[in-house]
This record gives sequence, structure tokens and C-alpha cells, in this order.
Amino acid sequence: MGDTSYLENLGFSQNEAKVYTALLKNKLLNGYEIAKLSGVSRSLVYEVINRLVVKGVLFRLEGEPSYYTPLAYGKLIERMKREHENNINKAEEYLRNLAGEEESHDYVMNIVGIDKTIRKAAVLIDGAQEEISLSVWQEEFMLLKGALRRAIERGVKIYLFTFEDIEMDGCVVFSYRISDASQLFPYRRLTLVVDSDQCLTGENSGDRSVFTYTKNHAIVSLATDEIVLNIFWFQYMKKKGYLCAGNTAKDFLHDIENMAKELNIGSDMTKNLMVYDFQRRMHGNEEGLRER
Repeated sequence: MGDTSYLENLGFSQNEAKVYTALLKNKLLNGYEIAKLSGVSRSLVYEVINRLVVKGVLFRLEGEPSYYTPLAYGKLIERMKREHENNINKAEEYLRNLAGEEESHDYVMNIVGIDKTIRKAAVLIDGAQEEISLSVWQEEFMLLKGALRRAIERGVKIYLFTFEDIEMDGCVVFSYRISDASQLFPYRRLTLVVDSDQCLTGENSGDRSVFTYTKNHAIVSLATDEIVLNIFWFQYMKKKGYLCAGNTAKDFLHDIENMAKELNIGSDMTKNLMVYDFQRRMHGNEEGLRER
């Protein structure tokens, strides 16, 4: 017989596991054959069989003698998953009530590494019920595309903001479609807000990335405001006719400078914004190299 410890870990007794696996392998057996092939003694085998019949794991075909057939393993595993999840939910509710404490939403959790962050983001997206707002770059978008598609199929509203050229049916996309957007920023920030209740945000720097997850209302509001303001800024630039197909980072910065003049935003104000400061430092370095 093979190793039955996996079934035992899932609640089967050792004899129940032996009987079920013997039937699964041989499909249809009577009691005598089950005892012989499973290694369970004839004095115990009918008691074990009856327990499994009651549990719906085996089916009895009445006759002289009676024969037995197993529940398909796929259906068994699916049923055990549902029961396990249901038991966990009930245990969680029981323990929460026992503790007499409301769940705290104010904690902030740091997640280290982009792989763990993407897995967390996918879990949040899969749990979304009403609305998702996501500011994202192409690379991270491709990793989350499957989870986003599942959310669309559930009827969740999705708003995507990006500087790169991203399209996805079923989403409202606000995309600058800048061909070389990576030249604009010294980072790739990802911000995800789910159901206006929780957020995940940070900058992708590979294994050293540190992202923040929280349900803290103030931080969720800040993350939401960032995405909304980016969308407002995008819509304003679009209305003013600054956006066109094939925009480059240089075009975008030129448009920003023109709009800063139009809106009377001085350099003392804009120099603190990372995109401007980063570009100015790069430009300064290039000028310095040319002077040498």
C-alpha cells in the first residue's frame, strides 16, 4: 500500500485511508476483497466501510455480497476544501467573539520583495467585491492581469492609471501611453486600492522592494487621492490637447513645463516633485558631462 499519511492529516483514520485508497485503485470490491487488498482485518473492515458510507466517501451496491465503489477523488478533495474553509471561517468567528475584541484596521504591514507583493496584490484583487483602483506599470500589470480578468468577470469596476501603453477590455484605463516612460522616473510605483477599504503601495526595486499594506483609513485615503489626482491631471492634459499617440518622456516633460507656466506654478514649487527633480538632476549631469 502507498503512503496514506496525507489522508490521515486530512481527518481520515489510518484504516479509513487504507480502505478508500484500495477501492480507488480497484474501483469495485466486496468486503472480503477490501480486507484482503487494504490490509485491514476482516473483523474491523465492515465497521470502517460503514463509516465511510455514512460520510459519503464510499457507495454501497446492495447484493449478495454487497459491493462498494469510491467517491471520485476530485470530488472528495473539492468537498474537503469547502469543509476546511467553512470550518476555518467558523473558528475565526468563534475566536473573535470569544476574545470580545473588534478587529483592528489600523495596523500597517510591510511586505518585502516584489514576488510576495504581487501575490498579496492578486489575493486582494481576488477578494474585491465592488471597485478596484490601480496605478501600475506594464511589468506588474502583466503579472496581475489574470486576477484583474477574474475580477472583471465578477462584475467588479476597475480603474487603471498608467504612464505606459496598457489596454484591457472591461476596465476604465487612463494611460499616457508614453513610449519610454521608464526614463521619467527613478522608480516604478504600484498603488492598489480595493473597495475603498484597503490598499497596497510601494516602489518596485526587486528583492529589496518594501511595500506597505493596510486598512488604515488615513493611508487608504492618501493612496486613493494619489490615483484620483493623477487621473484628474491626465484628463486636464487631454482636454488641453497635450496628449497624442507616441508621446515620449521628453514630450511629456515639455508639456508639463508649458502647463506649469500656464498655471503659474514656479520652479520653487515643482522642484520638490520627484519627476521634475529627477529629470533636472539628470539634465544637470548631462550638461556637466558635455562641459567636460
